[in-house]
Amino acid sequence: MKRIKTIHYSIDDVIEVFSELTKMQPKSIFDIPFFAFLLSLHRQYGIVVSCYCFFKRRTFSLSECTKSYRHEFEKNASWLKFGFHGYTGFEDYESQPLNESIQQYKEVILNLKEIVGEKALDTFPRIHRFKASQKFIRYLGSNSILSQTGLLAADDDRISYSLKPEDNKKLKQRHFLIKEHIIFLETTQRFDKLSPFWLKKLFTYRGGGIFIIYT
Repeated sequence: MKRIKTIHYSIDDVIEVFSELTKMQPKSIFDIPFFAFLLSLHRQYGIVVSCYCFFKRRTFSLSECTKSYRHEFEKNASWLKFGFHGYTGFEDYESQPLNESIQQYKEVILNLKEIVGEKALDTFPRIHRFKASQKFIRYLGSNSILSQTGLLAADDDRISYSLKPEDNKKLKQRHFLIKEHIIFLETTQRFDKLSPFWLKKLFTYRGGGIFIIYT
């Protein structure tokens, strides 16, 4: 039986492209270089991309983003997804008050719904710095805004998302863990840190398996 190789590719810290889209007001989202490049990869290789988003960067926030391209985002939702990553990148979701974390999550998701449409929302995100309290994770797994199926965990020895050390060890050994009705998947590698040799090996390796890479 032929073994199937699956590569999950994602981009973190996405926010600037929405500012660019709002300022330029192009005919199509694919007139923006960021989206144009992803489209070229999709057409050539069938790549499916998840973009994990911040709410705000400097003076721009998702609340200011144009809503004019929702239909086009939804039309491409089968391969271009958007999900929660954080609020500004300066939060610590392990230690900050739960109500503050919940409010920030709501702002990101509700604004993304307006910008890209519900069809384009990802329910298996990577949270900034792999930090989230157990209470926040329970909320993410079951809420009325958008419940998450799972979380992408760290690619190094960090303890992800307030897991107990023994659970984090199991995650590293098995590459997945189910806890609090959330599936945790270990991230394989940060893409932009791979050498040309390992990039070639990743894409030419003929064996099966799941590879979770990000940039």
